[in-house]
This record gives sequence, structure tokens and C-alpha cells, in this order.
Amino acid sequence: VPNALLAAHRSVSNTALASAVAWSDVRVGVDLEVVRSRVHLERLARRTMTDDEHRSWTACDDRDLAFAQHWTRVEAYLKAIGTGVAGGYVTRPGEDWSVADLDLGLPLVGAIAAEHRHPEVTTRWVTAP
Repeated sequence: VPNALLAAHRSVSNTALASAVAWSDVRVGVDLEVVRSRVHLERLARRTMTDDEHRSWTACDDRDLAFAQHWTRVEAYLKAIGTGVAGGYVTRPGEDWSVADLDLGLPLVGAIAAEHRHPEVTTRWVTAP
């Protein structure tokens, strides 16, 4: 994809079911996850959520789905700022950032983060040969 090669910022995410590539002239991050049960979900949620996020999460009917959605938002932002999880699980974007969920269809969830208030996002689906 020629535009991806020329872009100043790129991000890649892979799962067993899909891959995503994001590119932009501003910092950008993308993350995909397969929704699944986790053995220590409560403990993981506590470590990766603010108190307000955790309260909202505990009220969800499908905590596995809600956690995966939360995680992809956080990870997309951390990828965009170039730190990954070393940037801190409760690091959140400022007002100059946009984070949006990607509608991928279950069991996949995803998010994209961009250093821009109202980024234009274009998606293209490519089937692997």
C-alpha cells in the first residue's frame, strides 16, 4: 500500500483472526483483540482501569467483551505515543486525541487512536490470499 509507506506514523496489530495497519501524518495507534474469557479478569481490570472505568466495567453484563473493548482503546493510545504497555496501564489521552472503536464483528474488537480532535478515518478490508 503506497500511502502506508510514505506516512510519517504507522501502527500494526495482529490476532489469530485478523490484522490491522493504520497510517497517518499524525501519531496513530491501532489494536485488535479476540474477545475471550480470562482467568484473572478482575485482577487485570483493577490494574488497567481507573476507578471510574472499573465501576462502569463492573456494571456490564458481558465483562469479557467490555474488558476487551477497554483494552484495545488503551493499547491503541499507548502504541500511538510509542510506549506500549510500558507507558502505564492507566495512561489516558488528552483532549487533543481521538480514540474510536472499530466495528469488526464478534469475536473481534478493535480501536484506533489518533493525535487529532476529529480525524478522518477510512477503512479498507483486504482478504488475505
